[in-house]
Amino acid sequence: MRKFFATMLAFVLMTFAAQVEAVSCEDSTFAFDTINHKLREWHCTPLKIWYAGDESNNAENIAYMNALAEGRGFDKKFTACMIFYSDFHSPPDDGTISAWNHDSDYKNYSWYFGRYADGTWHLMTWGY
Repeated sequence: MRKFFATMLAFVLMTFAAQVEAVSCEDSTFAFDTINHKLREWHCTPLKIWYAGDESNNAENIAYMNALAEGRGFDKKFTACMIFYSDFHSPPDDGTISAWNHDSDYKNYSWYFGRYADGTWHLMTWGY
């Protein structure tokens, strides 16, 4: 009976470990800080930022990151991709031209990051 419980516990732990997302705390912190900085640069108020999940780190998205990089003349290839989403509030109308609808909430705005083999992340694109 003890062997059965030990086997079940090992199975549960392996299953749980397999479900843990591959993005590290440092990766998430970098993405969060980058997104937050960019939104504040645009005078927008961040409301929520979240990770899209490990399923976004796939061959199709990595190829997309590399196509963007090639178009910008980057000489290295990305080996991974992480996608975040954010909700934010645009600035009020201050009489200047803005890319945003003034004083409005934006939801599910995407942020795509590519990672080089050395572990360095680069924000490649954002938007809808």
